[in-house]
Amino acid sequence: MVNKRRSVVDSIPSSKCYNDYDYEPYSSQEDLSCCQRHRCYFITVTFILLLLVLIFIIVFVVLPVTFMLSADVQRSLIFLTSQSNEEYDFTNFKKYGIEGVRNLYVTLNHNISVGIWHVLPLEYTYPAVEDDDFDYAEILRESRYPVLLYFRDSGENRITSKNKYLVFRRFFHVFTFDYRCFGDSSQGLLTEDGIVNDAVQLYKWLRLQTPRPIYFWGHTLGAALASKTARQLRKELIVPTGLFLESPFTNLEDAVLNFPFVWVFSWLPWFKGTVTNPLKQNGFWFQTDEYMLSVDCPIMMIHAKDDSYVPFTFSTKLLEISNEMRIDRDQGNATLYLFSKYLRYGHNDLYQASELPDYIRKHISICNYYELGRG
Repeated sequence: MVNKRRSVVDSIPSSKCYNDYDYEPYSSQEDLSCCQRHRCYFITVTFILLLLVLIFIIVFVVLPVTFMLSADVQRSLIFLTSQSNEEYDFTNFKKYGIEGVRNLYVTLNHNISVGIWHVLPLEYTYPAVEDDDFDYAEILRESRYPVLLYFRDSGENRITSKNKYLVFRRFFHVFTFDYRCFGDSSQGLLTEDGIVNDAVQLYKWLRLQTPRPIYFWGHTLGAALASKTARQLRKELIVPTGLFLESPFTNLEDAVLNFPFVWVFSWLPWFKGTVTNPLKQNGFWFQTDEYMLSVDCPIMMIHAKDDSYVPFTFSTKLLEISNEMRIDRDQGNATLYLFSKYLRYGHNDLYQASELPDYIRKHISICNYYELGRG
């Protein structure tokens, strides 16, 4: 009887066996859920990797190749014309806090008309404001003041540097012009040589308006253009009296390598072939270090040590090149004035330097002395 009872009991599934059987489906569901999670992780990681590859291709391949193939893209990034072509009233001088100014247009070769401001020397400002019939052309022709032709930086028009003119006018008749495609000057193919040819023609026009000495002042990109204009005039045995270079760079290739975020691309094996070489192939050289070797007049450079756009080391390099390659006796000397970083003049505010008028006055004296010696 006992044996029968045991066999009956034995025939009943144990509690343990029942529990194992009961949880076996749950274990299968857990495995399935884990598999789905792994698949989800795999898809997510794959998507992220593909996205990173796509971003890499766009940023490090498509953008450099687009830059290489498009001269228009290169041109727009160098000259920044969009920043200078907003709506301006070039005849409303009071609006911009400057008086004793006339607005005029000069038509150069190839039907290019450039917009110009003639800023009178300080001495004549009040008479010009009081007299509606004031004769700017006559005073330019008859006065004792020399002329300064100002070459601006990229992304600017003739209004932008109005604060500088207040310093310049203490010494000069200031002629500041908008390059082709800038301000309200004529549209045309915007190239380095095109602007230089315009500047050569403008110099010759100025030479017909006054017998007084003519100086060039160039700011950064304008420094390269002013230097190249002087070199171009030299081929015709024409020499400006003096050259001022404000925050210049050595050449465009060096400047490009110093641009913000360019370091992101500069490590690429194809960087030179897609960025710097195409600039040269399209005629964008801007080689101040080369052009200044053909400048036969004294050169004065100024640079702020806190210039975050164009490091002052470019100017020190230009001074070294001038000292090594130019002949002072035949070409005039080169001088560099550096301004402490604590003064915070940066890239655009050197006109605020209290020493600047004395430096300009000294350079004019040097240029006059050199002119007499060359005479």
